[in-house]
Amino acid sequence: MIDATADGKSFKSIGLGLKKHNIPVLPPTKDHSLEIAERDGELDFGSTYGARTIDLECVVMADDTTLDYHRRVAQVAALFNAKKGDIVFTFGDLPGRRYIGRYAGTLDIEKILWDGELTIPIKMGEHPFPESDENIKEVIITQSPQTVSVISTGDERVSPIIVLTNIGNTDIRNFRIANEYQVE
Repeated sequence: MIDATADGKSFKSIGLGLKKHNIPVLPPTKDHSLEIAERDGELDFGSTYGARTIDLECVVMADDTTLDYHRRVAQVAALFNAKKGDIVFTFGDLPGRRYIGRYAGTLDIEKILWDGELTIPIKMGEHPFPESDENIKEVIITQSPQTVSVISTGDERVSPIIVLTNIGNTDIRNFRIANEYQVE
């Protein structure tokens, strides 16, 4: 079984075992084009990525009672409640990455004796790419210019968000921030 968490809660803590996760290499594309009457071909306005769907193949593991099985199923339903909105998923075999999505589908459970097998569909809508756990904290800039390197291990190249806070009593004058990030 793969170690996994949803919303910070371990799958194992509610008797849920993750056998496999199906994460597509890329989200599906949405093509933006326009056909014009009486003109060959079409105008191509490029494409964007749509929502990515992840399937989590799981087993509900219960003690040898029907009561425990139903309690476990209720815990699974509460954890993946679609009304919660987006939740953060982590997988032990994909360290340093967080997947943000929500339950989107149906929980059909195939009961086998005291256990049940199910596939949980997760839709990564607004964030179709995983985020990396990169954190740079308490970097003190004592001279100018100073360079701070930010390395991303995520799937998509993006600029970091940097928050600068003046903790002194003196106003900072002639302060300059330059974006030197370039896409290759």
